[in-house]
Amino acid sequence: MMKRGWQLLLALSLALVGLVGWQLPTAQADSVGYTVRAVLPSNQDDKQVNYFSLRVKPRQTQQLAIVITNTSNRQQKYVVSINQSVTNDNGVIDYSQVKPKLDSSLKVGTKNIFAKGSDQKVTVAANTQKRVTFTYTMPAKKLPGIILGGVYVEQVPATAKRATAKIMIQNAFAYAIGLRLQENKQTVLPDMRLHQVQATQINRRNFVTANLQNPQPGIMQHLTVNARVTKFDTTKTLIRQQQANMGMAPNSNFNFGIPWGNQTLPAGHYTLYLSAKAGSQTWQFTRNFTIADQTVKRLNKTVLAPAKQPNYWLYAALGLLIAVLIAIIVYLLYRNRHNDDED
Repeated sequence: MMKRGWQLLLALSLALVGLVGWQLPTAQADSVGYTVRAVLPSNQDDKQVNYFSLRVKPRQTQQLAIVITNTSNRQQKYVVSINQSVTNDNGVIDYSQVKPKLDSSLKVGTKNIFAKGSDQKVTVAANTQKRVTFTYTMPAKKLPGIILGGVYVEQVPATAKRATAKIMIQNAFAYAIGLRLQENKQTVLPDMRLHQVQATQINRRNFVTANLQNPQPGIMQHLTVNARVTKFDTTKTLIRQQQANMGMAPNSNFNFGIPWGNQTLPAGHYTLYLSAKAGSQTWQFTRNFTIADQTVKRLNKTVLAPAKQPNYWLYAALGLLIAVLIAIIVYLLYRNRHNDDED
């Protein structure tokens, strides 16, 4: 009897350990295998940074260079592009988009001043480095503010000879080196404008989005946005969203998303109240908008159903049951041992 009790206790313990272990995620880290650095020229106006921060003049032509070092033991291929900075919908200044949708306020960007051959494919032998150059020419007319972009270097993943599964996941790593060109020492302050407000869907989840634009050639940093939506002519807040530590590239826009969450936002007339702050600058917007019946029906066809909340009562009951079983086993072991001692 005592031996059987110990076997039961051991089996129960192993089952519990297995259950806990099954819920623990695992992660693996991959080595990047290469580095990229900027060769900073003499007109670098900020010696404390490792990206291009250049003081330039109208009509100036200059060749810039980066160095790609392949630290791996095999030949690697890379794609180098000069990208215009934009603001993605997370409120982050983004240099990774090769063909971004440009804001209407952008008059002169990286694609206007860099030679077409700046975007190139580069092969670097194992454990060697290669210097990559690209040339820009500033317009004749003096420009206010800054042109902001980035040198984007992306490793081309090796192509597998044959697929061993229907779905293959390949890791690709990229570096972005900032590129800031400025003719005037005077800083141009950013600004904010509110454009379209609409109901839409992001990753199959319903949102109200407010398109925010920075129409000036100045960087917006430390941006905080606080937005809420009410029914038209009422004060009760239906949904709200606050986000801090964002930024906006010069002459760019992004869609600030306010999630519907688990609340129903039917067709009707609504009002958006949005406030924003970046440094000492503040903005306040109020905008009425309408969500049409056909919009709600279209979104509801593809919306992802809300995730079910964990059943904590079930977990508590299972925990209690396990505790009772352990107590019974301990009691049986104790009683069996006590009977053996009496015998």
